[in-house]
Amino acid sequence: MLSAKQRAYLREAHARWNFKGGATRSGKTWLDVNLVIPLRIRAVAGKPGLIVLLGMSRQTVERNLLCPMRERYGALVGTLSAEGTVRLFGEECWVIGAEKVTGTSRLRGASVKYAYGDEVADWHPEVFRLLASRLDRAYSRFDGTYNPRGPTHWLCRFLRETPGIYHQQYGLTDNPFLPAAFVASLKAEYRDTVTYERYILGRWASAEGSLFPCAPPETEKARVHGGIAHVDAAYGGGDCTALTLARRDGETIVLYGRLWKGHVDEAMAEIARLCRKHACAPLYCEKNADRGYLAREFARMGLLTRPYTERENKFVKISTYLRKHWPSIALAEGTDEAYLAQILDYTDQAAHDDAPDSAACCCRLLDRRAEDYRSPFEGGVLLG
Repeated sequence: MLSAKQRAYLREAHARWNFKGGATRSGKTWLDVNLVIPLRIRAVAGKPGLIVLLGMSRQTVERNLLCPMRERYGALVGTLSAEGTVRLFGEECWVIGAEKVTGTSRLRGASVKYAYGDEVADWHPEVFRLLASRLDRAYSRFDGTYNPRGPTHWLCRFLRETPGIYHQQYGLTDNPFLPAAFVASLKAEYRDTVTYERYILGRWASAEGSLFPCAPPETEKARVHGGIAHVDAAYGGGDCTALTLARRDGETIVLYGRLWKGHVDEAMAEIARLCRKHACAPLYCEKNADRGYLAREFARMGLLTRPYTERENKFVKISTYLRKHWPSIALAEGTDEAYLAQILDYTDQAAHDDAPDSAACCCRLLDRRAEDYRSPFEGGVLLG
């Protein structure tokens, strides 16, 4: 049995871009693994072009898509090879991780006849842009699902500004097959939180308690040339390496921000190139965790560095310096959308704070009257 939303998708989703977004457990992916993906693949069978399945990683595609399809269709769904290929319904398909741009080399120069996207809002935006340039056949189609994030997210803007998209928004109650007790329990758990907006109602919503509800302007006239640089380094795990280039122009602080997933060593060459390109020096590097390793490595690359010991609480630093200057900050053209999204979604409970931390450090360095400004937060509570 299908819900009304699911029936409408099968009937109407024939655009180049087709999206289902919204609440968890609302039936979005279930429809795809049981009907949409098999039907799309058979519709382009034998035609020129690649078939690709993209998710955060090959492992998540295996778990979220291939395993459920294998349970339903058995031998028609093959085994994922070490090269990232799998036989689906008689066609060879490529499975690609979309968290990092470096994992998408198979797409470059290729023509894609069908692509499926899992957890699209979590992708690196450059992966999505690359895929968009590869859907170049008259019969090329894309189906994708996502869980909403903040309203300034790159995917939200794409859905809002791109004509000709088929887009469905799902709330939890759009799945009439869930047990009533489960629905009531989930609603009670998320009530009065931003998670309720996103995961129950299926809406794009700003993070609860966010200090930075609006994005600053990005302008071609904003320049960081001749400013300073700061790097917030990641040494593994799920953290990012953030680079901020900053320059004070009167009462305005201009920021240029970049963000890289993974270990800082992988981004060092590009960081050095950007510092030289924009003539930003010195490069400030915190030495609390690495005992000056990063500053020494950049110095060997010829950069002027300033290692320092961080003594200030991170939340207080961000809620003091970055929040103080946020109304008068301008973004230099080319700032990563993921960098800005981290700042806009930042709270004292944020899972990732690399970009706001780096930006706050630059604002602290450029602040002329820091001693006159007291953080509006104490102990994580906004003071009236």
